[in-house]
Amino acid sequence: LGVVGAGLGTMSAAAPVFHDLDEVTSSTLGINKNPWWVKERDFKNPTVPIDWSKVTRQPGVFQGLPRPTVADFTKAGVVGGTSTDLETPEMALTLYDAMAKEFPGWTPGYAGMGDVRTTSLCNASKFMMMGAWPGNMEMGGKRINVIGAIMAAGGSPTFTPWLGPQLDTTTRPQDFGAPVWQGTPEENLKTCRSAFRFFGGSDVGAIEIDDDVLKFIHSQIGGKAVVVEDVEEAYETTTKMVIPRKCKWILMWSARQSLEATRRQAGITESHAVWYSYSRFPKVGAQFQEFIRGLGYQALNPGMMGFLANPLAALAGMGEHGRMSSPTITPKYGTTNRAMWALITDLPLLPTPPIDFGAYKFCKTCGICADACPFGLIQKGDPTWENPASAKSGIQQGTFEGWRTNTADCPHCPTCQGTCPFNSKPDSFLHAVVKGTVANTPLLNSFFTNMEKAMDYGRKDPEEWWDMDDFTYGIDTSY
Repeated sequence: LGVVGAGLGTMSAAAPVFHDLDEVTSSTLGINKNPWWVKERDFKNPTVPIDWSKVTRQPGVFQGLPRPTVADFTKAGVVGGTSTDLETPEMALTLYDAMAKEFPGWTPGYAGMGDVRTTSLCNASKFMMMGAWPGNMEMGGKRINVIGAIMAAGGSPTFTPWLGPQLDTTTRPQDFGAPVWQGTPEENLKTCRSAFRFFGGSDVGAIEIDDDVLKFIHSQIGGKAVVVEDVEEAYETTTKMVIPRKCKWILMWSARQSLEATRRQAGITESHAVWYSYSRFPKVGAQFQEFIRGLGYQALNPGMMGFLANPLAALAGMGEHGRMSSPTITPKYGTTNRAMWALITDLPLLPTPPIDFGAYKFCKTCGICADACPFGLIQKGDPTWENPASAKSGIQQGTFEGWRTNTADCPHCPTCQGTCPFNSKPDSFLHAVVKGTVANTPLLNSFFTNMEKAMDYGRKDPEEWWDMDDFTYGIDTSY
């Protein structure tokens, strides 16, 4: 009762205060229906400190793990070598041991992902993952190499190009002498959110591009230079991708992955929660590009590797930087977002400022995800301006005071994402008290961290999922 009372006191102090209707209408907190304890900050001033003078555009080339062959896995006596190319055989054995200790009775199965049902669901979820065309598949009684045929015709390996699909069925009003859509920047942002949610996304944010913000769009994508030019229409050649100077806004959008499946991942790699998200969401982005084109505007897709999602998400008010480094912590869904992607557009948008709900400060005390990492790759301790262990992954040093996961050695295992305390659903008054308190004061953060561990809200036995009546797509849309 004392904790609840203290929490209620800080919650009342944390509520945003508006002095008149102008302040209410100018606030962007209502765009994404954020909880009332979320506060806005000044533009370009997220909770994570940034030294803008040291931030430079990166080429978008990051070092990853060497890709072992099936023979490498077989030689080491590891099953599942055909399931992933992200782990070394030694890492796979470490994961198998960690999973068996965490979930007694768990076995890797024939492919390293668990029993036959889980393995089958994981593999089925990978169809057209990352927007990639299929390889060999059954078509009309024949085995056709779809991606091979498309590439031979001069196409790209994915259906998510820089300029969007630009299908014949997507008409533009100006091509028929009709006016383009005309809305206020606020109306346009709300319109984007409605369209994204219809297609399968969640929330949106917007940033006006200046010299600083442009630093988070990579200078190269797929070996092509990304440049800004004084042209009316974006274009792409064999050597460059061009952003018209009139495309002054970055539209950030998020999409969720199944909370319950995320908490129940185990094995050699991430599970169906991740793979199905990667299968669905590139289609969402491509459809949205067509939607913007149908309004009479442009939407450019830098792709997953064409920008730095975490800083842009923080600048756009989508969430806060946290200890895991790569996933953005959001106020409603924690780290259970699989898409935190960007589009560059000339549709005028209302910029959304950074937000503060206490996540960055909470991560200083928590560290549950770092303790859970089987490989010790998530940075422990207080945020720092440098983390030499992450330097080889291409992450700039000295640019922000935060955490940098060593992604060059990260095998994309299924552990950390399901451990974050901010993943908790708003199905309890106590959860609201805790989050409202965390948003306003760090004094009880250590206590709340210990409570999270004691209540065991994090990862769960994978076998439980099959007996659950989970939501369609695994997404609870009530919040």
